[in-house]
Amino acid sequence: MNRKLGIATKITVIYLILILLTAGAATIAVNNAAKDIFREGTRDNLKNTAGIMATQVNATEVLLLQPGDEGTPEYMALARQLDYMRSSNDYIVNAYIMRVDADGKIEFIVDDFWLEDPMQSAMIGEIYETPDRDEIFMALSVPTASRDVYTDRWGTYVSGYAPIRDENGNTVAVLGVDQVASRMVDSQTRFDATLAAAFLAVLLIGAGAVFLFTRSIARDLAQLTDAIESISAGERMVDIDTSRNDEIGDLSKAIAGLEEKMK
Repeated sequence: MNRKLGIATKITVIYLILILLTAGAATIAVNNAAKDIFREGTRDNLKNTAGIMATQVNATEVLLLQPGDEGTPEYMALARQLDYMRSSNDYIVNAYIMRVDADGKIEFIVDDFWLEDPMQSAMIGEIYETPDRDEIFMALSVPTASRDVYTDRWGTYVSGYAPIRDENGNTVAVLGVDQVASRMVDSQTRFDATLAAAFLAVLLIGAGAVFLFTRSIARDLAQLTDAIESISAGERMVDIDTSRNDEIGDLSKAIAGLEEKMK
């Protein structure tokens, strides 16, 4: 024989479903908003870093460099300057200078990675095929940053770009800085873990509150059932709790009144 679900169980299930849906929707909304905040915060940081660094680069020194000048004092001075400036930001792993030629091709000029590994660094005049092409072209006018994570032959990054201008305000090159994409992912992962813990806490607290509430209802209904059964059995002195100020309390008062009339 199948046993019917009690009212307390039904209320508990309904409330838990409501809590789960509400908390779940709130968690998704907060998580999506947080992703936007993390992404825009990262982009702003990269744009600001690239913009500040670009103002410190001597445009004339950049224009003098030609293919084959890697390792020259002039090249090394610029590479060291880039390395020194980017070292103030722990998230930046690489800084470099590019130019856009008359055909719209993006070429490297200086890569501070040369100081660490000349064989793996970009060479002067090397064409850079990058998913960030539009952002680099935009950086000829204003600082900008990657819209999304991208991958090139050196790794997976998000990058910031800014124009390097001469004394007349004309853009002669673009400075780029790279942040390893995993740092942004790690920050998002830590936030996701915190959000998941908060969601679980809300769920547990809600479940506890619903349990206490429904247990109180179930207890009082059970007492009323016992009282009615006692009255039906002929008892005339049945103790009925009428202290509740809700529908169950109204029912208790009605049963107590019925008991008085039957005495």
